Amino acid sequence: MDLGIRGRTALVTGASAGLGRAVALALAAEGVRLAVAARRRDELEEVARAAKSAGAPEARAYVADLTDDASVARLLADARRDFGAIDILVANSGGPKPGTVTQLSLDDWDAGYRTVLRGMLHLVDGVVPQMRERGWGRIVALTSSSVKQPIPTLALSNAFRTALVSALKTLSLEVGAQGITVNAIATGRIHTDRLLALYGDDRAMEAAARADIPVGRVATPEEFAPMVAFLCGEGARYVTGQTIAIDGGMIKSVF
Repeated sequence: MDLGIRGRTALVTGASAGLGRAVALALAAEGVRLAVAARRRDELEEVARAAKSAGAPEARAYVADLTDDASVARLLADARRDFGAIDILVANSGGPKPGTVTQLSLDDWDAGYRTVLRGMLHLVDGVVPQMRERGWGRIVALTSSSVKQPIPTLALSNAFRTALVSALKTLSLEVGAQGITVNAIATGRIHTDRLLALYGDDRAMEAAARADIPVGRVATPEEFAPMVAFLCGEGARYVTGQTIAIDGGMIKSVF
């Protein structure tokens, strides 16, 4: 399926592995020019090479830490210098520290805010003005199933990812008439380093999946990426302000 975005420029953060890497490669297959960012240069350089092999006419790697304002500002400036305007933002950050509300300190909450909310909004703030000028843009934030169904041991994710989704919903109302769509993904259990760290090993992770997920298994990042790529395309121009679950049916709510 041709998504109609060949030659567009996308910035994908958290792209060195897992979900970000898979999304970057899915966009590369659509002929998108790619700026990939994360904290690990070696892995990023490999992703940039893989993106070119997959069809990206250009792909560059940028080391960035979304918890550091100066690092995010530098990423945005460098990407604009090398590519011009960013047409597509796939905003992906690492997960915050696990824990319940009573287990977490106020310092933990400050760190969670910077990891999950502030850095992501900094990215959005950096791309929206040029999207408005050009009358076209796509913003997709990768969040968590916790925005629809709180996870008891992930209080920081529950709070700050939900705040992010609310901010993005509000943004979608502001920019929809200017050709910009804004959506979020409620990410379920996808086989990533983060999920593995939470469960400890593959056996525990898969056992939980069989118990909780209607399809009975954990997904791969490659199963996750096509929906994100679709939301970046021309065919999704009437889809905005949505939080779409990719979760194998795990979330119990109707909405």
